[in-house]
Order: sequence, then C-alpha cells, then structure tokens
Amino acid sequence: MPSFLVRFLSEVDTGMKNIWQAIAATFSDRIYIVLAVSFAANMAALDYILLSQSTTFRIMSLQNTALFNGAALGMSVLIAILFGISAAMLIYVFRQRHNNTVESAPSTFLGTAFAAVASGCPVCGVWLLPLLGIAGSLAVFPFQGLEIKALAILLLLFSISRSANVVLGICTRENRKKRWMVNFTVVAVSIAALFLLPFIPPQYKVKFQLNGVSAPTLEQIAFEKNMEGLAEQVNPQAGFVLNANYGNMGYKLVENGVIDFELFSEIYRRSGQPLSEDQLKVFSKEGLNEPIVINAENAYFLLNLFWAFGLANENPILTEGQITQYGAGRIGDFASTGGWTIAAKPLEEIYAKLSLAPLNEAQQARLQKVAENTYRPCCGNSTAFPDCNHGMALLGVLALLAASDASEDELFEAAKYFSAYWFPSQAYDVATFFMATEGTEFADIDPALFVSEQLFSGRGWSQVRGWLDQNLGDAGQNGGQGGGGCGV
Repeated sequence: MPSFLVRFLSEVDTGMKNIWQAIAATFSDRIYIVLAVSFAANMAALDYILLSQSTTFRIMSLQNTALFNGAALGMSVLIAILFGISAAMLIYVFRQRHNNTVESAPSTFLGTAFAAVASGCPVCGVWLLPLLGIAGSLAVFPFQGLEIKALAILLLLFSISRSANVVLGICTRENRKKRWMVNFTVVAVSIAALFLLPFIPPQYKVKFQLNGVSAPTLEQIAFEKNMEGLAEQVNPQAGFVLNANYGNMGYKLVENGVIDFELFSEIYRRSGQPLSEDQLKVFSKEGLNEPIVINAENAYFLLNLFWAFGLANENPILTEGQITQYGAGRIGDFASTGGWTIAAKPLEEIYAKLSLAPLNEAQQARLQKVAENTYRPCCGNSTAFPDCNHGMALLGVLALLAASDASEDELFEAAKYFSAYWFPSQAYDVATFFMATEGTEFADIDPALFVSEQLFSGRGWSQVRGWLDQNLGDAGQNGGQGGGGCGV
C-alpha cells in the first residue's frame, strides 16, 4: 500500500478516535444528552415542516423510487442526529470558555441551512431555493437534492471534528490562522457547490422520479384541446362583474387630495390608454352608477383607482394591522404608501382618512378573514399586509364589496378574478397546473385555494412554475400576458 494512503488512513483513524473521545467527554454530563436530543428533534421537525410546504410523504413515495425515498429519509435522520451532536458540542465548548468556540459554528449552521434547502422532493420547487436565487426545483440537481443532504452531512461532520479538537485541547494558538483558512475554504466550497451543481450537464444526472406517476399524459386529459381556451378562461374578454357600482369614488378621491387628477390622467395618456368617457365619469360629481367590470383593457386603470381607494379608506387593517405594526411609525416606507406619488396631499393626510366603505362588525370579520388568506405572486404577503400596490388595490376592492354585504365566497371569487387580471401570467400557470393534475377548468377552481399562500404567493407560484417545467416541459410554457409592476 502506498505510503501516502497509509498516512491518510492513519489520520482518519486518529480523527475518528478523537471524535468519539470528545463526544464521550461532552455527553458525560447528561444535560448535553438532553440538549442533543432536543436539537435533533427540532431539526427533524423543521425538516418535516419544510417538506410539508411542497409535498406529502404519500405523494413523495408514489412519485419517486424506493432508493430515493429511503436515501432521503435516512439522510434526514442522520442530519438531525449530527446537528444535535454538533450543537451540543458547541455549547459544551462555549461553557468551557475555549477561545476557539466560534470556529465550528459557521459549518454547523451552514450544514443546517443545507439540510433545510434539501427538504422536499424532486417534483416540487422547494420553497427555499428561490430565496437563494436558484430557480426551479430539486430536480435541477444531478441527484435531485440528495447531494445537498450529503453536503449538509459533511459540513456537520466537519463541525463536529473541529469541536472535538477543541474539547480535547488539541488546538494550539500557533496554528489558529491555518485552521481559520481551512474553515473558510470548506464553507466557501460548499456554498459554491450548491450554486454550481444545477449546471452539471443532463447526461450526468440520475432520475429517481417514476415515469408511471408523472403528470397525466396530454391524451389522458385532452390537454391540447383544453389549453386552446385557457387564456380566455383566465382573462375572459367579457370581463368579471363585481357586485358593486363605481358611484363617484373617483370624485371623492380627487376632492380629498388622494388623487391629483392631472397626474393620474397623464399616466394613461403616456401609456397610450387615455381615460375613456365612462372612466372620466367616475371622477365626476354625479359619478357612474354602473357595476364595476374588470377586463384586460381596464385592469391597469382599476389597479391604480383601487390602489388610491384602498390607501385612503379607513379600515382597521390599515390602522391596526401588520402594515402599521411593521411600519414602526414610518408608514411611508412601503411600496403601497411611499410609492403612491400622484396624490395632491401628503401621505399622512390621506392614509386611512376617508370613510369610503364603512363596514359593520360582521362585514369587517369577513373582510379580515379573506384578506388574511389572499396572496399575490409578487411577494409572500397577504392582502392583510398590503405593502405593495396590488395588495392595497385588492384590499380596496374587497372592502367595497364587503360594504355591499357580500359573502365570504363572493369576496374570494372577486379576489380570484381581479388577481388573474392583475397577474395574468402567474394565474395562467396555476390554471395550467389544475388542468394538468385534475382536469379542472379555471372557473371551477376553488377561489380560496387559487389565491392561497400554497399556490399564489411568490413562494407558492414558484413551486407551481417548477412543477410545470419538470412535468410538462414545453407544453406547460406560459401563454398568459405579463402583468403590471408595483408602481403607478
């Protein structure tokens, strides 16, 4: 056997003995056993919670091979155990007042982060990936996410070995700089690997997903035929009729300085969509006593009109809710507040100052419930936290409808269609998902489910988009039109 291999095996053997000795020393005090078990249990719970955000054990078992499911489950259990040991040893070292306490902390918590990223299954667009700037799903990785779990295991083992050296007093101040360089290199290489792995050529990737349980075939659900009219279903040319009239809301908004009419109308002149005769009537004192109908042509007009309406309407969601709590006295820091630049008065004089849609206790309760469960794909917040124009506008729509004593179902239905016109591209994706998985047409999709966090928040929609890419390929390419931005 070559001498270098003998030295390597000897070092590995010595390292393993040191780790076992350090673990024995740490857990000689039962409090550290309790801590390790607690940390391991919490890590396992976190893994399960993140898994449940994108799939279930039943779906995962049906969609993937036994090898993948067994490996994923086994590695998750190992990660939880290693995290418990690593965290307990870090605390032990800290309490022993060693100077090298923080050396193993980065690899411990980076390993935890990797474990969180690897939660889920290859069919699902795991929700943490978009936060890291990685689009798609775990399926983009060569081993469909198993390699991320492997990285987490290696990082946790590295952390434990570092802590073991400190526990046994092997580390010296003289080689401290070298140890820090090794730590930095290991962490940097691990992060780089996470971002580079998805770019490995397809021929080197292993497929664990079972062909027999992928999306239904196009023939089975008459997919091509249904797709032909999907865009019309999502954004019907005839529009969606809201059970509420315009009245003279525009006049009230201008009269009270919420809208500078010249600036407002100039926006539409510049966009090539000057205000129509009926839209101008909305700003007259007499108003327009006709039901509000949203369609592709006036969606942009209604977005800004209801943005102003929602911003100015006095409602507890604005005065007592999350936007006030998180604003910490600086209401103007949000896109929906500071971004409203076409008012004739300062924000503090118009924010939640007008009784445009007064509600009784029952109506307010319905509005609150629907707002808290209605999401938008530009972010991860609900309408109850209207920090962008779409959220504030939809709050205005729902408040006006609630004032007419609309039911909870009617409020969700309005949220579904207004959101579809304001986010046609994302709505088309979700509609495609339902058609592919259930053969359900857009009109038959449960409105509350359609606008839920699971499907229509930024995270939810990214999961849907990843599923479409993985299962439908070109057949699932988006056919919707782009929506508006988060500014006037």
